[in-house]
Amino acid sequence: MKRLVVCAAAASLLACVGPEEEILERYLLASQRGDSPTVAALSMVAFPEDDVQSWNILEISELPSEPYAIPVLRETVGLAEDERDAQFTVFGEFRRENYESLRRIQARLREELDYHFSGRLGELQDEWDAFRLERRQVVAKPHEAEVAFEREIRRVNKSLQRESNPEYLTGEMLLKNARVRVTTELGDGHFDFTLTRYALKNQFDALVPARWIITAVDKTS
Repeated sequence: MKRLVVCAAAASLLACVGPEEEILERYLLASQRGDSPTVAALSMVAFPEDDVQSWNILEISELPSEPYAIPVLRETVGLAEDERDAQFTVFGEFRRENYESLRRIQARLREELDYHFSGRLGELQDEWDAFRLERRQVVAKPHEAEVAFEREIRRVNKSLQRESNPEYLTGEMLLKNARVRVTTELGDGHFDFTLTRYALKNQFDALVPARWIITAVDKTS
């Protein structure tokens, strides 16, 4: 019976608070109980400390909204892929035009890794090294852009509470900061929670329902 009374009291408390406070209460309660699935459902990050004992939400303030990032991130992926493909073309042409010389250079470097040629072979060796360095950089850019793009899609879908194709949506990202005092086994600490919600419309100009989620937790003291 006591457990039912506690649960009923907790439900009553959550019914009296706003959606931002509710998401924080549910997140911290799940962190306290070690309920990882619920934490993952409400947030992009786990609480940074163990053994959450109690907490007190001190203040929630609005932050400037930000543009909806999905279209820009999608474009960034495309531009990075175009840059990679263009560099591969130039790299391939250089290798074909200087195949025999590059073969000599590579054969010598297999025997003596730090060897540097003089004259024309030395110039080709320097160009080859520069090309390889640039190649690594342009190969990394599409991957980094894709990771950022996929992460933002996961964040949008978590706020929308469904799997969707957010590339067709338009709007903005709303942000709030919550300052919370949390007591753990390490003592009292103050934490800043970043709360995010997407205010979006679909291609029919209809609002898409979304909720607040926690996207960052930083200890401040």
